[in-house]
Amino acid sequence: MGYIEDSLMKDEHVEFEAQLHPIVYWAPIAIAVLGFVCLFLPFDQVENPWLQEHAWLVRILLMLVLFVTAVVRTIEIHGGKRYVVTNRRLIFKRGIIRRRSHELMLRRVEGVQVDQTIMGRLLGYGSVSVTTGEVTNTYDYIRQPMRFSAMINQMIDSMNAH
Repeated sequence: MGYIEDSLMKDEHVEFEAQLHPIVYWAPIAIAVLGFVCLFLPFDQVENPWLQEHAWLVRILLMLVLFVTAVVRTIEIHGGKRYVVTNRRLIFKRGIIRRRSHELMLRRVEGVQVDQTIMGRLLGYGSVSVTTGEVTNTYDYIRQPMRFSAMINQMIDSMNAH
């Protein structure tokens, strides 16, 4: 079981889990492709004899640095993030080794706002901001942000009905 499942209160259950949109991976993919391209850099026109002699080593090192950068960037972006709406709370958890979480009781939520750029509307991602009066938490690059917002509002409405 994961953090979310372990932290549920009595009679609490997950209603919806938002997903990160794949667009968050465009930068790591671009960095990895750049690393691959480094394997084909021409060093035969360089005047430095050491560089000409060790061109394969320089290519490999550049590629490795860029691939490691891409992996680190991917971990930073995704990093075990989970956005969950339960019948009582909104839970945001991130971290693989070091864990951080924010938990908002739905009864304290005062507003939910969705922000989508033109690209976000075309590709189906956006940011969802949840306000509790004193604090605003923003969740970026959410796939189907309108659905996430609707689920939060639906859970708030069902709590108020009881």
